[in-house]
This record gives sequence, structure tokens and C-alpha cells, in this order.
Amino acid sequence: MPFVTRDETGRITALYREQTLDAQEYLPPGHPEILDFTGQGEGGGSEERPDMRRSDLEMIRVYEDLIDILISKRIVVLTDFPTAAQEKLVRRKRLRSSLSSLTEVLAPEDDSELP
Repeated sequence: MPFVTRDETGRITALYREQTLDAQEYLPPGHPEILDFTGQGEGGGSEERPDMRRSDLEMIRVYEDLIDILISKRIVVLTDFPTAAQEKLVRRKRLRSSLSSLTEVLAPEDDSELP
């Protein structure tokens, strides 16, 4: 990986793990064009797609909550996920848990108690 497809101007339009009929050209993973396409280049891509980046960050939280709901309803079990995914989910859960106690301390007091 990655094999790339390009548009008529030569810009990368898609990345593929394996070679396909449309994606014959191979570029090394650290190639500047690959990094730019994935938003990991010098500018990080955030200037070009700030709305998409913000949406991605918001959706991550939705996916976490969805996974929690599915596990709590016993529709899926944590062990249904690959080991690497299990580790990431557990690590993220611990991180969110540790931050929730911090945000409770930093949260403003209830406005109803103000004169």
C-alpha cells in the first residue's frame, strides 16, 4: 500500500491497499503526495478541509457512544472486536473516564445558586 488513482490534473483521488485495474501506480506510504492526500502533510490538510476534520472528530464521539450502547445492550461483546480494536476502545474509555472527573471539577457551578 498505497496504490493510487489520479484525476485528469494528476491529483490523487483515491488510495488502495492492493493494486487494481484503476490503481496501477504505487507510491511509498511516506510520499509527500500521499501525506498531503491523507491530511498528514506539512499543512496537515486542516486548512483545506476544516469542516471535514471537525465532523470527523464529532463522529468519533458518536461511534464511541454507539459501541458503548451496543455493548451495554449485549448486542456485541468487546471480544467480538479484533485485539487491536479492543485495546484502543479500552484505552479510550479509560481516557474519557479520567477526563470526566477533571471536567466535573472545572465545570462552572449551577447558576441557580447565584443571587
